[in-house]
Amino acid sequence: MSHHFLEVKNLCFSYPDGTEALRGLSFRLEHGEAVGVVGANGAGKSTMLLSLAGLVMPSEGSVNLGGMILSKNTVGEIRRRIGFLFQDPEDQLFMPTVFDDVAFGPLNQGLSASEVTARVKGALGDVGAVHLEDRPTYRLSGGEKRAVAIATVLSMMPDVLVMDEPSSGLDPRGRRLLICLLKKFSHTRLIATHDLDLVLDVCPRTIVLHEGAVAADGATEEIFQDRGLLEKCHLELPLCMKGEVH
Repeated sequence: MSHHFLEVKNLCFSYPDGTEALRGLSFRLEHGEAVGVVGANGAGKSTMLLSLAGLVMPSEGSVNLGGMILSKNTVGEIRRRIGFLFQDPEDQLFMPTVFDDVAFGPLNQGLSASEVTARVKGALGDVGAVHLEDRPTYRLSGGEKRAVAIATVLSMMPDVLVMDEPSSGLDPRGRRLLICLLKKFSHTRLIATHDLDLVLDVCPRTIVLHEGAVAADGATEEIFQDRGLLEKCHLELPLCMKGEVH
């Protein structure tokens, strides 16, 4: 399974008004890594994630997923292989029931009814939500919506999970359950978030973005102990580390 690497080289993106959102990003994720992406608002986190999945096309640079280079010709396959979790689960839940939402992707892959059912049961099982399969999505709690949104991604059997602020809007219990879920996945995971405590719990490695560029890339604990780096990038210490670093 070593082919599930994700390599980014010199990634650049500018908005139509000329604003540079990404300025030469380069990094590589190996199979099974869990990597956090942190940075202040406007650092380029969401734009970077959208670029990796081909939801916006970079103006320069390359995205290489297991030997497949992102292009107009490959963007459909790249999107299938990169499971993208949006910040708001409402953006991924639009069918009448949970089962229908999780089945949507596999159905569009042309799978048989029995294969689709197996995918749905497996994905809901992975997130502990099999009991919700007949529930209308509007009757789910915030944590349940997040779990089901992740299941809609898992049902596509992606190589890489890319998540934008997965803990946003969750209560403490929902956040704790999410962290337990993310820690047990064997997928390659790239998690962009303001929740540095979640990164500390889930991601041994962290990439720090600042003004569209990589400011640091290394062991999470070492990066979070670098008070000068955090201040330069307008980041606060994780709550669990406050008082530990001097």
